[in-house]
Amino acid sequence: MILRIIFLIILLSSYHLYPQVQDTTITDIENELEDLTDFDEESESDYYDIIEHLLLNQIDLNSASLEDLISIPFLDLNSATLIINHREKFGKFLNVNELFSIKELNQDLILKIIPFLKVESKITQEIIDNEIINQKSIFYDYLHRTKVQIRSRVGSDLQTREGFIKGNYLGSKLKSYNRILIKYSSNFQLGLTTEKDAGEKDFLDFYSFHFSVNNYDLIKQLVLGDYNLEIAQGLILWNSYSFSKGNDAIIPAKKKQKLLRPYTSATEYNFFRGSAVLMNIYDFNFLLFYSSKKIDANIDDSTQEIKSFPLTGIHATRSDLLKKNSATETLFGSRLEYQINTSNKFGLTFYNSNFSNPIERNSIYDIAGKKFYLYSFDFDNRFGFTNIFGEIATDNNYTAYYLGFIVSPTNKFQFTSTLRKYPVGFTNIHSNGFGEQSGKTQNEFGIYSGIKFNSQFGLLNIYYDKFKFPYKTFENTIPSSGDEFLISFRRKLTKEIELHIRFKTENKEVTEAINNLKVQTERIRNSHRLEIDYFVNKNFKLRTRFEYNTFKIEKINLYEKGFLIYEDIKISPIKDLIIYARLIFFDTNSFNSAIYEYENDLTGLFTNLAMYGEGIRYYLMLRYKIMKNIFFSFKYAETYKPNEKFLSSGNNRINGNVDNRINFQVDVNL
Repeated sequence: MILRIIFLIILLSSYHLYPQVQDTTITDIENELEDLTDFDEESESDYYDIIEHLLLNQIDLNSASLEDLISIPFLDLNSATLIINHREKFGKFLNVNELFSIKELNQDLILKIIPFLKVESKITQEIIDNEIINQKSIFYDYLHRTKVQIRSRVGSDLQTREGFIKGNYLGSKLKSYNRILIKYSSNFQLGLTTEKDAGEKDFLDFYSFHFSVNNYDLIKQLVLGDYNLEIAQGLILWNSYSFSKGNDAIIPAKKKQKLLRPYTSATEYNFFRGSAVLMNIYDFNFLLFYSSKKIDANIDDSTQEIKSFPLTGIHATRSDLLKKNSATETLFGSRLEYQINTSNKFGLTFYNSNFSNPIERNSIYDIAGKKFYLYSFDFDNRFGFTNIFGEIATDNNYTAYYLGFIVSPTNKFQFTSTLRKYPVGFTNIHSNGFGEQSGKTQNEFGIYSGIKFNSQFGLLNIYYDKFKFPYKTFENTIPSSGDEFLISFRRKLTKEIELHIRFKTENKEVTEAINNLKVQTERIRNSHRLEIDYFVNKNFKLRTRFEYNTFKIEKINLYEKGFLIYEDIKISPIKDLIIYARLIFFDTNSFNSAIYEYENDLTGLFTNLAMYGEGIRYYLMLRYKIMKNIFFSFKYAETYKPNEKFLSSGNNRINGNVDNRINFQVDVNL
């Protein structure tokens, strides 16, 4: 009997660990992330956490609803419907590979979504449950139902920056991150995250914690501690990062709300701290939430008004520490959602935010005051192959809206069009809507249209976005407008070779000084990309990318250009080791013509760097499975600019032309 129990524990452990999070499929997911988040910003953000949350909470194919399936970023409505129909026609799935038997389902898509899916083995579970009953062991029950994930990461610049030399930075160069997640069955989760940035003195400068309960009687989800809210189209509430305009023309146009999610990231300002509960009663979802959180603020000594909110999360200097946790935001609200059926739902959301200090008004339309009330109505309806969705929000003074539809007559063709109007005075404290201004739902009107066509010739994505800013912006003292166009084409030339061609152009009005006079003129950015992936075999992959940018401002006769070329290699020389390497050459006239380069990083990090000037960058990264449940990761990266005497500026300045960094990470899954 003891041997049987040991065997069952081993069997269950192999089933319950997180294999997909650490195996080679993670790199394919990172490649897909680049397509969904192809924005021009340097970032080490928590985009990846959206994906990792799904990886750690895999969806059971045999109990998944349509809503569950389309929460996977890469899965569209038509493909999700094919999966549901197959289950209803042929019965429950035996394993995830059964998806390949659905002829209408694209095989490349299946490979993308399999890491997010599972099929519970009821036979194994019944045997184990019987053993538990027979042995009457509470400890054994706890053991086989509990999962523990520990992640520890340390990194450091190898060069010494100016802030350390002059003593402006109070702490060491070391950057550290630690996280532990404990899950009991699928119902309970406990999490703790700590982080110290380079230059910070306190190793617990940032910490985050949560306890969550899922699917317990009427409670669909309860979170105590830190949490995120993802509601409707993000016009009033969306803490998480969301996918912006990218190489996929359809997916970013409509947000896939999660409503409530425990916070497991390390961004220090983009979450709530308190409690939230989501209840399901018949066809209604009811969400209640409360938060009281200290926030960084720059406060005027004389008026005690908040002048600005620093969003770096870095507290390395004495000035930074004076701003740390200097204000408090207290927030409460609720949401009522009515789901008529799997195809039609409506929602009402409200919240009140109250700051400890009034926010200073810098211009007539800026957010000002202490108390804010926001309301929204949203809908998501499907009629045949048409999905109509939207959100309408108000702050009692201004009304914003985002409306759209997606037409999918076949699983090979999709078309979307959306309309957004964000008034200049609309309050956007916790919003993250779709638009040109990186989620800022204010001072913007736009129409977006996109087409995705997966034909026998290849995958074609096209979008066109026309936008205008009715009031002044950072770049203009008067109203301005612009547009953006992208066409992306992927095709498998052979079984081993895949071609990707992309062209993107952006035309914006900007204000420039000509003969001591400020005039408005057009700024045009063009980007041309050619990429070839060569799959030598399952353990060896090469990628070559060439990108050429131009930057032009009409009336001042400014014309710049730049190019970037890199060679990627991914190789697995032995069973448990994966090695990545990239060599990059870049040459641009200035930052204006910078080329952004997304690169593989340690699990949980998302890095998108601007390459400008003339130089070389390379990195080497490896992931090694030391034991069945212990994984080690390492990355060394270096940027070299031969014509520069120093890099960066201010406290971050490096006296020299080399910027290099090393990172280590250990993941333990029990």
